[in-house]
Amino acid sequence: MTTLLTASRALHRQKIAVERTLYARSAEESQLAARWASAWHKLVQRKLDQNLAMRPMTQVDFGGFLIQPPSRVLH
Repeated sequence: MTTLLTASRALHRQKIAVERTLYARSAEESQLAARWASAWHKLVQRKLDQNLAMRPMTQVDFGGFLIQPPSRVLH
């Protein structure tokens, strides 16, 4: 649960960085904000991956087909 909480906080910070990118006054400010947004995106994805790794992998067998829960990928 802790990783989901930190992922949620990081996602909020990423949102702020994206907003700064969109409303930047100069190209340099926009570039800097875009780097911050990218860094926060990587952090969110890492936290979601950690949460997924901590869960036990469950597979459901439906007549020969193995169904695994979908991974969490942030796009």
